[in-house]
Amino acid sequence: MKNKLQFTSIAVAALMLICLTPVSSALAEPNPYYIGVSQAFSRDSNLFRSPDNQPATSDVYSTTGLLGGINQPFGRQRFYVDANVKRNIYQDITQLNNTGYGLAVGLDWETIERLSGTLSYSENRTLARYGADDGPQITKRNLEKNRELLARARLGLVSTFALEGSLTHRQLDYSAAEFAFQEFEQNAGSLGLLYRPSGLLTLGAALRYTKGKYPFAVQANPGVLQRDDFDRKDLDLTSVWVPTGLSTVSARLSFTRETHEALASRDLSGATGALTWDYKPTGKLAFTTALIRDTGAESSFNRFGGAAAANTGGNANANANANAIGNNSRLSSALQLRVLYEATAKIKLESNARYARRKLVNTFALTTGGSSTDAGSDRTAELSIGARYEPTRVWLLGCDLARQQRSSSSSVSYPYSVNQASCSAQLKLQ
Repeated sequence: MKNKLQFTSIAVAALMLICLTPVSSALAEPNPYYIGVSQAFSRDSNLFRSPDNQPATSDVYSTTGLLGGINQPFGRQRFYVDANVKRNIYQDITQLNNTGYGLAVGLDWETIERLSGTLSYSENRTLARYGADDGPQITKRNLEKNRELLARARLGLVSTFALEGSLTHRQLDYSAAEFAFQEFEQNAGSLGLLYRPSGLLTLGAALRYTKGKYPFAVQANPGVLQRDDFDRKDLDLTSVWVPTGLSTVSARLSFTRETHEALASRDLSGATGALTWDYKPTGKLAFTTALIRDTGAESSFNRFGGAAAANTGGNANANANANAIGNNSRLSSALQLRVLYEATAKIKLESNARYARRKLVNTFALTTGGSSTDAGSDRTAELSIGARYEPTRVWLLGCDLARQQRSSSSSVSYPYSVNQASCSAQLKLQ
């Protein structure tokens, strides 16, 4: 396997050298297309997120990637495609070898009048995070796939008012049967009014309705899985405030009511929302602070776009008289901070910190009939630092260090810690 890692790095280095030939012509005539290759080597001290009182498995793995895309404006419209394919090869734990990919396709459109909008589709496949998202402890390969289709339109009624509506479809799947109870699918629609009294303030109010299901949420009998349908209704109050040229504050306060047919323990009635503050005191330094509070399904899906995504989750505990049939974060609250510093025109430093607290609910099917519910909470702290060096327009080099630690005082979850390190190189021609 060490030979495979060495062969991978040599092959990528050779490909990068070959690609250097057309660099001068590519730089002379910029175009909307890009293509590139990347290579990274990483180490994880606790691959399967084993509890603190158990031996941890560490390994080094290689990630070789190809990327390409297009960003093409035409008239009032803009069409874009971003795609990548990555091959992950582990030095010792070879059963985790996998091929992941990411795809994002979108169209931003605008008419001559006051109508504009966005149509987009994204799909990603990656190795699921072990010890996360309330799943059981497994050591086999588990691939996670998520898809999202979004359509949004905005109609400017007058200079200060606009009507905005959106439709969203989301789906999350796993390859391991042990994680089937975490798969879900949902459709959501929103319609609201935006009010912009000045260029510094935008206010909004919208009604949002979500209809979804967990196809394999409940094990009614051995080998028999029952579906859990859920409905969610939100009244969203939003605002974007630009107090100065250095700050932007975005907020969402939602009055949420979520009900489940099969797992009533996941029902929720209360306030959810998010608050984000972007602050750039100088041309080289930028801060982003975010406070997020939402239900488990939303938190689980939304993590794919986050720079400081959580690696949190519970563990399906079973006792002699029960089988775990459902374990999900009922409510999650997180505070995160991101700091960017441009040391020079070619060197950038980044740091991310995140603290999350989850309220967990675990439902068991008893062998004597009926079910039992256990509740608890856990806390996860994360810290990462990274450096980026861009010697030329086409090259990007970087290294990252990260630490994650989870504490838990209930049987629904368990504590673990992990250290991660990686270095990468990317060649991108445009």
